[in-house]
Amino acid sequence: MDLKGRFTHIFFDADDTLWENEQFFRDAEAQFAELLSDYTSEVGVQEMLWHKQEENIPLFGYGSKTYMIGMTDAALELCGGTLPKKIYYGIKKIITDLAFHEFRLIDGVEETLKALHGHYTMIVATKGDLTEQLGKYRASGLEQYFHHCEVMENKDVKNYLELAAKHDLDPHQILMVGNSVKSDIAPVIEIGGTAFHTPHEVVWVHEMMDMPQSDRIIELQNIRDLLTFLL
Repeated sequence: MDLKGRFTHIFFDADDTLWENEQFFRDAEAQFAELLSDYTSEVGVQEMLWHKQEENIPLFGYGSKTYMIGMTDAALELCGGTLPKKIYYGIKKIITDLAFHEFRLIDGVEETLKALHGHYTMIVATKGDLTEQLGKYRASGLEQYFHHCEVMENKDVKNYLELAAKHDLDPHQILMVGNSVKSDIAPVIEIGGTAFHTPHEVVWVHEMMDMPQSDRIIELQNIRDLLTFLL
């Protein structure tokens, strides 16, 4: 599919599309399971954490702060309603390490953005905690390639329609690049846009869903493949 000249804007997801993210959360989960190992199995800890996360996301949004609330809620329940000091400070250390983890760009990202720069208006379209996401964006060293960074409340049909209106685009003019089928692909296709799927080997359970069927979805092996379609 040749998309050259059909779009003026490209929207890029951030976490696990531009830089590594989910693996650090998986590492934090493993540390949390070890911390609670006297109370239940690793699977039991994970299931309780995922349950508490799903409860808390609608209330507190996304990001490591919500993750800390979810861990605290899960630990409180697994510990029988009383949270030992060792567990509390263990959770705090896990989240602190998560917030200040090593920053790693996805392979091929910077060279791809550099090649596309000047040909399109490129915008980061992410979701999560505003301070946390903008902090990662500024730490990435990629600001020079982007017009700006949008931190969206969520990434559903309503939010993408608002994004299109904000940039004076018709919904079918939205071109999204991302790894999450639920957040980056399905809602964009539903509003008539086009999406590049850049698979990542680690996917958050909250983001899992079946890929919709559409000829407006292009599967990439690596983000470098964007250049074949857009330049």
